Amino acid sequence: MRLFQMFMLILLGGALIWGSAAEVAGYLRSRSRLVRTTGVVIGIDEEETRPGVRRRSALFRFTANDGETIETVSSAQTWPGPKVGTLIPITYDPERPWDAERTGVLIFKLCLMPFTFALGVFFLVLTAQEIL
Repeated sequence: MRLFQMFMLILLGGALIWGSAAEVAGYLRSRSRLVRTTGVVIGIDEEETRPGVRRRSALFRFTANDGETIETVSSAQTWPGPKVGTLIPITYDPERPWDAERTGVLIFKLCLMPFTFALGVFFLVLTAQEIL
């Protein structure tokens, strides 16, 4: 059982480190191209993740600089969710406008990355101490 727990901590720690690094690297690669604009909430994307539990995310629309109208869903899950018709700040990469995100969500995710990275390192160090 101890071996299984160590294996799971290594996997979890590695996943946290990899995910955090990938998120920050993606932001750093595209930050010079990022454009801010205003979008409007046109609906709530609602999914049932498991019986009795619903996930609600904002479905928003914005117009990119090239005139294309984009509709996408925020990665933030909230309850009850923003009201339809609410104007929200959007940040997007003109090369990938379908990956647009609410500006506050993007900033929150970037602020969270050092903590998830540190947690991943903690899990790996904990496992290394157990092995040694």
